[in-house]
Amino acid sequence: MLAGMLNIPYAVLYQNINAVGDFMPSEQLKTAFYLALQAFPILAGHLKQTGDGHFSMVVDRDKLNKPEYLESTSDVHYKDIKSAWFDQRTWPSGVVTTGSIMAPDTNGIIKTTNVHIVRLKDNSGLILYLSIIHCVVDGFGYFAFLNHWAAVCKTMRSGVNGMPKPMVEFTFDRTIIEQSLTTERKQLDPFTSSIFADSSLLSRWLAWISPQTRARILNLAATLTTFETHVFHIADSTMESLCSSVREFVPEGMRVSDNDVLVAMLSKTYAQAQRSAKEKGGDDFTRVLGSMGSAVFGGVYRTDEHQVTSIACDIRPRIGIANKNYIGCPLAAPLISNPLDDLLMPTTAKSLASIVSSVRRCIDSLDAPYVRAFIETVGSAPSSFAKPTAYLLKHPPLLLTSNQTRLRMFEADFGDGYQEWATFIREKPGLAVLMSCPPPIKGFSISMCAETAVFREMLANEFWMSVVTQIN
Repeated sequence: MLAGMLNIPYAVLYQNINAVGDFMPSEQLKTAFYLALQAFPILAGHLKQTGDGHFSMVVDRDKLNKPEYLESTSDVHYKDIKSAWFDQRTWPSGVVTTGSIMAPDTNGIIKTTNVHIVRLKDNSGLILYLSIIHCVVDGFGYFAFLNHWAAVCKTMRSGVNGMPKPMVEFTFDRTIIEQSLTTERKQLDPFTSSIFADSSLLSRWLAWISPQTRARILNLAATLTTFETHVFHIADSTMESLCSSVREFVPEGMRVSDNDVLVAMLSKTYAQAQRSAKEKGGDDFTRVLGSMGSAVFGGVYRTDEHQVTSIACDIRPRIGIANKNYIGCPLAAPLISNPLDDLLMPTTAKSLASIVSSVRRCIDSLDAPYVRAFIETVGSAPSSFAKPTAYLLKHPPLLLTSNQTRLRMFEADFGDGYQEWATFIREKPGLAVLMSCPPPIKGFSISMCAETAVFREMLANEFWMSVVTQIN
């Protein structure tokens, strides 16, 4: 799956509020990091690919895949970053040491974990950049490790003897997924089935090449366009009003969640912005890359008829292991193919309700029998994991959404207080990450990456800008 080729790269920012001299001291941070790894040994594993396209993570105690751990200083002051609402353009250069797509280092090794600590001018604060490859953890596992690292460091600094155990007992055994699957199986939706039925040259080739070569190619493709990243805020009161308005037009009894409305709103806004950019001649990358992919590797370029939205969903609660604290990447990403005619209609509560209903039906269908069918389908052929990526390369307008609002994103106290800001580093146009806001702010943060021309149209979209506030 596409997630297996990505990193989870977050940056968290800390302010030295009390101007203490030993603010998040280097040696203790680093020592605590390696102590925390003992509870998460998989983060020091090697990604191995067999000849048939399957993957495994191998933790060899005699040959660990030692994480990259860097520290640097900067002449940028924390107050300058904070005054710009943590806009990444105000950060020191070089904070981000990995891209969104996992890639080998200069020795040809794909590091499972990368860390970069950047100390800001006058000891005013610190940026902690942590990237973990997605096939090892999802957002739950990512913040479980970050928060455990922080707890170890805080305990060390307090002078308490002994190392704290993780707040919960984690499970790393991936067989728990297979053991928890229901015996029932149901048919996948026709659209998802068609993607996995594809046997194009591109999907077979992506599965055949090494992880290192695949990473280099996907990272090269990412450089073919100019993109921007911005964060938006939507208030709780606005969300309540939107959900209330939409409920009047959905089928009676249908549940409408904040996530349903946000995904639907993003789908409509993104499609409308793409169309406007295309009409103004500013969406050439999407058109050319999609046409080239279809011509060379087969398939139909469908952007004139449909927009596809992917919704990342955690399967733990769907197969009964939500209480097992499983560390891995147990995600399914059902796809919704919405007619562009519906998405391009002016956004009102009624037109939004049509897309909300589509999102809700998709999520409701992701039950235990669906999960079994999905896992069996992905494992049915060596090239299956590469088929969604091949589709994405042939159909660049795909919108990827990930709701991370339930993650413990602002709970990493290394001994000098919690982070003031946390943000997902976005380098994939068409990626929208829904995040919680730093306390005491209420509502949702939406981290969005899009082509520059498309973003220009999003910022001119009357409905979108009436319900969100651009943070940076």
